[in-house]
Amino acid sequence: MAYRFLKKFRVVLSLVFFLLLLVCFVDTYHLTGQWSDGLLKWQFVPALLSAVTGSVTIILLLVLLTLLFGRVYCSTLCPLGTYQDIVRRIANWFKNKKKRKLKYSKPHHLVRYLLLGVVAVGFVLGSSTLLLKLDPYSNFGRMAANLLRPAVIWSGNALSNTFSAIPFQDYKIFTMSACLFAAAVFIVVTTLSALRGRLYCNSICPVGSLLGVLSKYSLFRLALNSDTCARCMACVKACKGQCIDIKKQEIDHTRCVQCHNCTSACRTQQSIRYQFAYQPLPNPPQRGGSKYPLLGKGEAGGRRLFLGTIGGIAAAGAVRAFTPAWRASSTHTKAITPPGSRGLDHFKRHCTACHACVAGCPSHVLRPAVSEYGLDGFMMPVLDYNKSFCNYACNTCSTICPNGAIIPLSKEEKILTQIGKANFILDRCIVVREETDCGACDEHCPVKAIRMVPFRDGLLIPQLDTSLCIGCGGCEYICPARPDKAIQVIANTEHQQARPVEEDVQEQVEVDDFGF
Repeated sequence: MAYRFLKKFRVVLSLVFFLLLLVCFVDTYHLTGQWSDGLLKWQFVPALLSAVTGSVTIILLLVLLTLLFGRVYCSTLCPLGTYQDIVRRIANWFKNKKKRKLKYSKPHHLVRYLLLGVVAVGFVLGSSTLLLKLDPYSNFGRMAANLLRPAVIWSGNALSNTFSAIPFQDYKIFTMSACLFAAAVFIVVTTLSALRGRLYCNSICPVGSLLGVLSKYSLFRLALNSDTCARCMACVKACKGQCIDIKKQEIDHTRCVQCHNCTSACRTQQSIRYQFAYQPLPNPPQRGGSKYPLLGKGEAGGRRLFLGTIGGIAAAGAVRAFTPAWRASSTHTKAITPPGSRGLDHFKRHCTACHACVAGCPSHVLRPAVSEYGLDGFMMPVLDYNKSFCNYACNTCSTICPNGAIIPLSKEEKILTQIGKANFILDRCIVVREETDCGACDEHCPVKAIRMVPFRDGLLIPQLDTSLCIGCGGCEYICPARPDKAIQVIANTEHQQARPVEEDVQEQVEVDDFGF
């Protein structure tokens, strides 16, 4: 009874986290505000990347949680893990009783640790390229932002014709390449989950592989009691990690996600137990063997590997913090990073393209990059001024980002952060080409970095003061020149501070009489 309650509690908790995280990406009407965005920071990779910039509390708590109770993060906090469980449950409804059962599978150690090693090397060198592609949270975010969110918006727009209370929303950030990548990940994860349970977690996911190493030495673990076990295979068939070897009476703790499907399925309710791992036996063996019931051959001496793993995490973060970023491609001057990202180097070191900022941007100026940042920046958010511009006092993306890629900015800091500078091309301006008045860029510049000056034949032409410009793109967005706009924002590879706008001060004049 206790194990069944523990399983139900885990299922409810995982569904709550899953739904709250899903809301962060699909709440197109901003009904929940930003209260749920803080949960994004409790994902392992965002916490790890943020720890490099100084926020170490969350990553320490997640590591401690794993060392105490095993991979409960994978079964409870990870949204992609919960999604796999949902898919597996639905798949069981469409399978016959014989096909729906799982069985023990040997671990794919070569694949999982090779991928983990490559990701770790890239991480230390300052590149998040492979981590971007494999991080479970970021993949979940991309699937929600690029597949589910558009469906929610288009469905709402269809209903807005019937129900006036539902506002129409213009979806401006659709990117085919991001949608196709998210769809490919969706198909792979869904197929593996339907057929093999947690195979993605235990063979591909770098977070699962890393936490698996730690969970091998957790204080509380599952144990098989060979004296009472009837070898009925009920626990094996229920194990979505395929990590229970009933023949050898062993459990692969590196793959066990503490879902407790096995404990609730056990017919005796005693043969498989969740207990303290290092409690000595009352009568330890005289020769050889371990006096600890959950430690198999060779594990009792694994203290060095355990300490090495913990030290490796800390060392990797320290080396990364002081290692120049490695980039696989050249800098593109049109690739404008979000305000708060400090610049291209910092942004590429920390961003995993989870698209939380893309989904949360109220002006829809952020979209997934295709080639703007080069190959290693594929799908990272980039500002696109063709369909929108960055609102002057908006700092939403900096408050949402969980990775530390976009540092939080106050509104006072945001309005002085110069992410780029406008560049005026005289020959493209319609004042020159069509000999007519315009001034749209001047009207839409929030910092008055553009003013109109005399040109010829009574016409006025824009004149730029780049020291005031913050690169918001209002001028570029509104410019009517086609096909090439006459004013374009060139990115600052390192963000700078713009000169504050001087407010007009009217001279106080004392008037003794009416003056006439």
